[in-house]
Formats: sequence, C-alpha cells, structure tokens
Amino acid sequence: MELCAICKKKRQECSQECVLKPYGPANKWPEKYACLVMVFGMKNVVRILSETDPSQRQACVDSLCFEAEARIRDPVHGCVGIIHRLQRRLQQLELSLKFAKEELAVIKHRQNNQHLVLRSLL
Repeated sequence: MELCAICKKKRQECSQECVLKPYGPANKWPEKYACLVMVFGMKNVVRILSETDPSQRQACVDSLCFEAEARIRDPVHGCVGIIHRLQRRLQQLELSLKFAKEELAVIKHRQNNQHLVLRSLL
C-alpha cells in the first residue's frame, strides 16, 4: 500500500480512510507536505480536509501548501505579504500604462496636426 507523504514522514501506516492519501503521495514533493505539517500540524490538516467538500479538497491542499511555504519564507506576513507586493506591482503597471497611453495620445495628436499643416500647404 502506498503511503501519503505525511504518513511516511511520521512513519505511520496510511489507512484506506486517510484523507491525505489522494492529495499527497509520498513520491511527489515530500518537502512541500513537510512544510504543511510543520506550519499547520497534522491534526489541523486532517480536520480541515475532513470538513472540506471532497470536490474542493485538491484546491484546499494546494492552498494550504502555498500558505505554509509562504509562512516559512515570511513568518510575519505569509501569503498576505505576497498579495500586497503583487497589488503594489499591479498599481505601478497600471500607472505606467496610463502614462504610455497619454504619451501615445500626444504623439497621435502631433501627427494629426502635422498632416493638417502639410495638407494646407498643398
């Protein structure tokens, strides 16, 4: 019987009812699931997955793993820090796009004026 990464790490049997087994095979990213247990604890992970609709469990595991890895990288802010950095970057890009559009409008306006001047001279 194949063990899930968490049961393998804890050196325990992985039963047929193990809610982690479908989402964390031992041969796939064992360090990812080690982070998950280290940050949230095995009992909490099992509880969260048990309370989650089976159709949403993979997304839940992925989300928990992302949060755990972010918490390890940045213990204070976690993934909220990532979100804030991305929001600031998006604001900067939106501002750059606004300036680029304004500059493009000025260039088009100048080109139109030059065409009008040339036509009037002809």
